[in-house]
Amino acid sequence: MKFTLVAIFLFISTWAGAQAEFAWGVEAYPNFSHRRLIAQTNISNQQAKELEALETGRFSYGAGLFAQWRGERAGFQTGLRFLDTGYRTVRTPLSADDTPPPGATEKRIVYQNFFIEAPAELQFYQELNERNDFYFMVGLALAYNLANNTKTIFYSGNNRSVNAEKADTENFHNISYSFLTGMGWDHQFSDTFSVFLQPTFQFWLQGLLIDTDINRNLYSVGLCLGVKFR
Repeated sequence: MKFTLVAIFLFISTWAGAQAEFAWGVEAYPNFSHRRLIAQTNISNQQAKELEALETGRFSYGAGLFAQWRGERAGFQTGLRFLDTGYRTVRTPLSADDTPPPGATEKRIVYQNFFIEAPAELQFYQELNERNDFYFMVGLALAYNLANNTKTIFYSGNNRSVNAEKADTENFHNISYSFLTGMGWDHQFSDTFSVFLQPTFQFWLQGLLIDTDINRNLYSVGLCLGVKFR
């Protein structure tokens, strides 16, 4: 299935490059990221429920450059993006294993995953008027894992301190892939410049870790916004 979709995207990009108008631009993707828990059968339901209650989402972001080939009704877009994504825990009381600063009473752990991503997106347009278009997007993205950090935040009243550590990248997949979809609005200010706003959903089809009893699929919901030049 994965290879079939990639082949379709490559075919569309070749067609688009021959028949469609070329544009390029920059985009930003502020979003709320979370994870889907994957637990093996040797993990009890109670342990899984405790993890579900412990872990929550966090603010994340992405940004990059893109190239687009667009015909009258359809287009193809690709590029490179940097992603800072992941999840975090809720605030919990300190445990006996913690080494907090003086006065700390609670902690939270933030899991950061950094990727370079290459998306392949199909866009289907509906013209609203001469300057505005509505479109639907669906695509896949391949991503290379750059680094993974674990930040422990200790809370003492209104104060906090952060202890950051790099996670062992050998436990993480180097290459991951995800599914993308969204709907957007494209406004053309001139023949050479336009902006777009696109509510977007992304789901990682592969777990973060290579071999573990408890794994996680990342996902995010946010607003992709950018500027486009022709």
